[in-house]
Amino acid sequence: MPRIPYAQFDEVADRVRDALAGRRRINIFKMIAKAENCAPEVLALGHRMSRGSTLPPLEREVVILRVAHLLGASYQWHEHQAVAARVGLPTSTVDAIAVYPDIGAGALTDRQVALLDFTDAVVTTTTAPQELFDAVRAGYTDSQLVELVLIIGFYGMVGRVMNTFEIELESGDPGTFEPTAG
Repeated sequence: MPRIPYAQFDEVADRVRDALAGRRRINIFKMIAKAENCAPEVLALGHRMSRGSTLPPLEREVVILRVAHLLGASYQWHEHQAVAARVGLPTSTVDAIAVYPDIGAGALTDRQVALLDFTDAVVTTTTAPQELFDAVRAGYTDSQLVELVLIIGFYGMVGRVMNTFEIELESGDPGTFEPTAG
């Protein structure tokens, strides 16, 4: 049970209802909808950070899963395991993300290790040492490098919402929010 009730679609402001329309009816979206002042913008940014990202999808999911792992955000981990599978990230890599560095790099590439180390540094210290920065920068444009840090920050924010409000996993197909008439 979440710490506060989820927003009800028919009770939120029109601009929030419009932002939810057509999205999956998942609990994190219902909780974000409680923040009527900024919910549409948060939902739009989340969409851009995932489906509109310029980062390679496999690398993006490595980073998001690492943020989820570091924060203990089990809801986020669950959701992004499914996304990782859809974009072709092997299960062995997903498993390795959860145990790195304790068990070693295992099924991880050098690039994935650099991304994990970079993510760890940004999450735990809010910055990355020059060596990690340079290692990750080598594979990205400046725009992608900034986007990477924004993704780490965005999923850190959402993971904290999930954890703080004790968002529950859905059982079965949650369906979608119906588009509003008008």
